[in-house]
Amino acid sequence: MARHNFETPDNVTEPPLTPNTGGVKVGEDLARRRKAAAATDWKSFSSYLPEDVQRVFRSECMLAGIEVRQGLDEAVRAWLAARQAGKPTG
Repeated sequence: MARHNFETPDNVTEPPLTPNTGGVKVGEDLARRRKAAAATDWKSFSSYLPEDVQRVFRSECMLAGIEVRQGLDEAVRAWLAARQAGKPTG
């Protein structure tokens, strides 16, 4: 005895589903990101920020379509450039 009896109306306007024959590509983007990270000299470090600053920073990175580490890279480089600009030359 069947557990479920489903009725299909004769006037279905939606086309039938087609099977996915390409397979599921789990982790494809992750592999690409790991490969890109390995191609650079990225080093991991840990630090602390006030919670509100961290939340806004992560949100802004997401809205910009970049990874947090890319945003952090930009911020640190800008900070370093500003400090170098303020140093006397010679």
